[in-house]
Amino acid sequence: MKHVARNPIDEAERLYTRRKWPELISLLEPLSPVYRDNARFFVMLGTAYLHQEDIGGAYSCFRRVQSLDFKNRAALIGLAAVLVRRGESDKAVQLYIEMLERNPTDRAVRRALNFVRHCPDPTALSGSGRQLRSLYPLPPTRMLPYALFLMVVVLGVLGWRLVPIAFDLIEASRPSRPGIAEIVLNQSEQESPVGSKGSFEIIMTERDALATFESAKKLFNDYRDEAALVEVNRLLLSNASRQVKTKAEALARYAREPSFITMPDRFAFADVNAFPRLFNGVAVIWKGLPANIEISELGTSFDLLVGYHDKRKLDGIVAVRASFELRLPPDRPVEVLARVRAASGSFLLECVAVHEL
Repeated sequence: MKHVARNPIDEAERLYTRRKWPELISLLEPLSPVYRDNARFFVMLGTAYLHQEDIGGAYSCFRRVQSLDFKNRAALIGLAAVLVRRGESDKAVQLYIEMLERNPTDRAVRRALNFVRHCPDPTALSGSGRQLRSLYPLPPTRMLPYALFLMVVVLGVLGWRLVPIAFDLIEASRPSRPGIAEIVLNQSEQESPVGSKGSFEIIMTERDALATFESAKKLFNDYRDEAALVEVNRLLLSNASRQVKTKAEALARYAREPSFITMPDRFAFADVNAFPRLFNGVAVIWKGLPANIEISELGTSFDLLVGYHDKRKLDGIVAVRASFELRLPPDRPVEVLARVRAASGSFLLECVAVHEL
């Protein structure tokens, strides 16, 4: 009698590790409705589809993972491979670049990027073949746990004193974001970092102002643009000096266009609603249901019922404005990427992109 694991995910992990793709698909496909919100489930199923050349199925799975866990490395690698298979190598290159911005030391991603970039005939990549399969995600080899265990033992033998040194070396090796380091406060600005005239909403000490400025720089250098913009706004709304605010505004010009996969910091509706001006210009990603949809020559506007995508809890309602036409199906949950625009004690969203859940 065949043994069946009590937990299908445990059985799936076993098949995934052994790369038994047909068996893995047979096990997981019927369970898709049950594990709809399990990112790991769709990573395994999408990888199996990809290795079985079901490109459409793989694409759907990896996109589902994105909506659940936008930083999932295996799903992003799989999605990039799908884009190459579909003849969209330019989009795959952009995806690899965005992954490297978050983790410049990812050698596998860098190899994949170089392979796609330097292929003599990019259109040939859309066909199947051994070279293309090198772009596919794979489970780690079984030697990895032993290697990790050996590394832990070695570090333990060498002593805990080496750990801080290792972290310092890693931090020092990280590449700096071009231009950020050049924006500094001179001696005069450091000696008098507060002193704005007129009204302000946040009161800072000299130490607070200097620490907030340095925090914004560090966040920008780490490509955490949205969190950095919050710190910039904190300075602009405070009693920080005009010179410090000008330098903060210079930092804000380095903010990149947001995307669904390059936003490590996400702010909730409650955060923004409590202090809209602090989040002015900051990008957010919120799920919900669209209502009161209007399409005109100027674009599309609708109300987003934030948090009501599963029709369980309504966090709030916010107006969304898009400068382009959107075809939103009625009563279908969506995820909206937009920038906050504060106005008169309230706010609305300036839409960047929308996708269905």
